[in-house]
Amino acid sequence: MHRMLGRMVASGAAQVPALEAVSPTSLGVSTPHRVAILGLDAIGGQMSLRSAAQKKGWRFFVHNGDKVVASVNSSLDHKKKYRFAHLNDGPFVMGTEHAIRRAEQLEAVKDGHFEPALLLVPALHVVALWLINMDSEADLVMPIPPAPEGLSRYRAVASADFVAVLADLASQKRQEHRESRRSVVP
Repeated sequence: MHRMLGRMVASGAAQVPALEAVSPTSLGVSTPHRVAILGLDAIGGQMSLRSAAQKKGWRFFVHNGDKVVASVNSSLDHKKKYRFAHLNDGPFVMGTEHAIRRAEQLEAVKDGHFEPALLLVPALHVVALWLINMDSEADLVMPIPPAPEGLSRYRAVASADFVAVLADLASQKRQEHRESRRSVVP
């Protein structure tokens, strides 16, 4: 990842404003975390995030010196090897960094063993830090803003409580879809 990032920055191919005026030698990558996708069709009231979310790759913070300026993602290729996927410098980069820093202050995280993951729920416009508890099923989820109504930004909740809100949001989304289809059909 670091070599690919350096080549892109050196050649000007990064096309990420935060990386336009930096030297490839000043860049670093850190804080690897999985990226998981949760599709609308998989959301239900009694679902388990662990079984419903699909892990799609890895994401790393890109640093210019001490400052996080972007993220770089990898994804699995057809040979089941991780390859460079894309760079990003949008608001969820800083939002994820902020969420991780807040999570590090939680007593449960300090006393436990958690793996961070970025959880994306595209159909509901939800992005969250998913703290996967490596010692039990007591996962925590921290929504990253902007978050839909019912989800408090940067507030860690039990995964079951997060799933309950997602199930309500998904139900509303499905109802809106049914109603819009009825209004289109003659």
